[in-house]
Amino acid sequence: MVNPNDYASFDDFQRYNVSRLIDEFADDLIKMSGKCMDIGCGPGDITNDILLSSLDPNAVIIGTDISQSMIEYANMTYSDEKRLGFEVLDTQTKNLPEKYVSEFDHIFSFHTLHWCKDIRQAFENIYRMLRPGGTMLTLFVASHDTFNVFELMAQNNYFAPYMEDVQRYVSPYLYSKNPRKEVKELVKSIGFKVYHCSHRDVTFSSKDSDNFLSAIMSIPAFLDKMPHDLIKEFKHNYAREYMKRKISYTSICDNQEQKFILDIHKVVIVYARKVI
Repeated sequence: MVNPNDYASFDDFQRYNVSRLIDEFADDLIKMSGKCMDIGCGPGDITNDILLSSLDPNAVIIGTDISQSMIEYANMTYSDEKRLGFEVLDTQTKNLPEKYVSEFDHIFSFHTLHWCKDIRQAFENIYRMLRPGGTMLTLFVASHDTFNVFELMAQNNYFAPYMEDVQRYVSPYLYSKNPRKEVKELVKSIGFKVYHCSHRDVTFSSKDSDNFLSAIMSIPAFLDKMPHDLIKEFKHNYAREYMKRKISYTSICDNQEQKFILDIHKVVIVYARKVI
């Protein structure tokens, strides 16, 4: 089980991408008021530290996540009676609770929808939860070395018995030739009017490769099934294969050489409105 405090300690990658997105859509976000939802809020730090302050001061947010432990941590750490609370919700559920239907003016989701195997169901639920005229802003990963290495590790006979659900940890658009077109057509078919849909490269640098790896290893539940010795071997093998795909470089900062790891991945960003 992922420790929420540990997860929040290693989410520099997510915070960087969300901060850039918030800056890009700042003029729209500052006008957003009413009732909002942040899907896949995790431990709540990004919802509290980045999203909340970017909205109109009258906006209130409910952060949701499939993980009970994440929501308990978020409520204990960031919950605010006036503007911010957290609830457990599986955004892929086929039985959306009535209390969420047509309840929200704006819905956000950052670094979450790539974990959805039924991404149409997720977008349909977002549509149902929005009020007429409500907006959706989401960012999710289309392709990343993380997914490729998970698939590679699942071919290893030692790890394979524990990784039968490996596709849960692979973006549905990893092998798509045109993710932007597929996503745009999908959300339009559900009923959204799309104002922005892009598929773009994102780069992120870190001085510590362990941050990348710690963040990745906080995700897969299949590690909980492995014997302790096998977990150590898995992490070692994963790190080796993962770092083969990274770019290392040296930069001069304050007259000192510092080594960095460069991560390049592709994301999909969608900004759309419920028109009915």
